[in-house]
Amino acid sequence: MILWSLEMPNAPYYQRYLLFMKRAFYILFSLIILISCESENELEGVWIGAYQVHYSGDEPLLSSMRLLLDISKAELIYKTFDYPMFEERDSVQILKYSFNGKSLTLDSDTFLVKNLTKDSLVLNFCSNYERDLVFKRLPDNNNFKIDIKNKAFSLTGPNYADSIDFINDSLMLHIGNVFNTNYRSTKWAINSYKSFDFLVFDQSESPPFLIDYSFENEIFLKLFFTTIKDFKMTNIENVKDTSGIIGNWVCPFQNRQGVPLPRHLEGVDSKLYLRVKSDSLEIEQYGKIKSKKWKLNSTNNFIYFPEKINTKNGVWKILEVNEDKLIIERYRRNRKSYNPGDKEVIKFEKIKNSR
Repeated sequence: MILWSLEMPNAPYYQRYLLFMKRAFYILFSLIILISCESENELEGVWIGAYQVHYSGDEPLLSSMRLLLDISKAELIYKTFDYPMFEERDSVQILKYSFNGKSLTLDSDTFLVKNLTKDSLVLNFCSNYERDLVFKRLPDNNNFKIDIKNKAFSLTGPNYADSIDFINDSLMLHIGNVFNTNYRSTKWAINSYKSFDFLVFDQSESPPFLIDYSFENEIFLKLFFTTIKDFKMTNIENVKDTSGIIGNWVCPFQNRQGVPLPRHLEGVDSKLYLRVKSDSLEIEQYGKIKSKKWKLNSTNNFIYFPEKINTKNGVWKILEVNEDKLIIERYRRNRKSYNPGDKEVIKFEKIKNSR
């Protein structure tokens, strides 16, 4: 009786405690499920590789990425873009994955999820050294089909301005002064995925541009790196008058280096002759003649040689042309470097009454 009388007052409290703990457990369990579902929902979508951080040295090193992740409940699609200079073709892989909120596992590879928000995804992994892969969620977009072949554009963005000419369906010329290759020519392509179109340049460390929209003679682009940058391409409509370029031209020889001529060339005509026809031209000096196919770019500011466009002198810049005078800029011959100082200006005079 004494024992019973001592325990009975605490029984209702104990029952209330059990009920409270049971409710708290259900609330916590529901919250975990909700957070997990929200994380999975945040993970789903199309992500573009913005940049990666390499921790292989004393200081972190940033570089661009050229890939997409398309994540749904059922699968993860891994897409890369063309990179001809590194002999890489665009590819698509469909993978199964698992995600527990802290890590993302693809086949045998596991990535630590360092950060996941509505707009940003940061994956960390180690392979020889530690690396962070930073992705940005792509906004909803509609395909904007653009016509840029055989057209020239100014390309402007934050602290950047250049001019480019899409001379055919796979090659473009840098017709401004900003280009990070040895030559003015670069491969280009438009790469599509679902509702997204990307303008891709075959240049080292050049991320793909998302084609955002177009209006009249302007095309608006987005570039994803440490920040999202807005770029604009504006059609260049000004065309140089080159109607007087057809004909025969001559340039007196100038020995700029002051090097004595070889004995076998003494007395030989040293003038540089240029004979321009509608689709080919001849270059003659010291009795040697070279013939090349040539074309003008969209703005008529450059002569380029389709069969030699990826060589040192595959493109000439036209500085001035009229019925009497032709001035071009090209790289000096017999120089292995491509520094701006290696360029030379050649002034031709029209040969009158020539056949």
